[in-house]
Amino acid sequence: MTTHTDSTVSTNDSPTIQAVVGVGSMVMGDDGVGYHAIETLRKRDGELPEKTGLSHAGTTSFLALEAMSGADRAIVVDALDVDEPPGTVREYRLDRPDAGTPEVTMHDYSFTDALAAGDAAYDVPERIYLIGVVPQRLEPSVDLSEPVAAALPDLISRIEGRLEAEASQQLQS
Repeated sequence: MTTHTDSTVSTNDSPTIQAVVGVGSMVMGDDGVGYHAIETLRKRDGELPEKTGLSHAGTTSFLALEAMSGADRAIVVDALDVDEPPGTVREYRLDRPDAGTPEVTMHDYSFTDALAAGDAAYDVPERIYLIGVVPQRLEPSVDLSEPVAAALPDLISRIEGRLEAEASQQLQS
């Protein structure tokens, strides 16, 4: 089941400047790391920069685009298909991918294809980051594997660090 819920940390009516979007299936073990990251960040809402939106997009790329539409910057949180040990946390740019940037694959489209197709329909952010964890187990389960669960604090720290860096850069502009 794909879920989509929005939670914006800002208490005023101005638009979200930063969007954090968890993708993946929360019932497929480590593929649900995006879901777990969003839920952890929701518990820290007072510690996040103002105008930060938190959303679940499940496995539907166009829900991810909708969740970040209108934001200046976005972070996509997902399990990473890279050749590194389980629990490894990495960060990439999706708006300017290089040869080492992994593809964010979802059930309907790849995220890259959705970005290209959805650019006309959605107000896509200028900068889009991918921050994720290498999975150990992608099978039916609502729990994360031990190495991915152990990496969750590092993942959250990386997301918060990117949010702070982007918010500081926005203030300087």
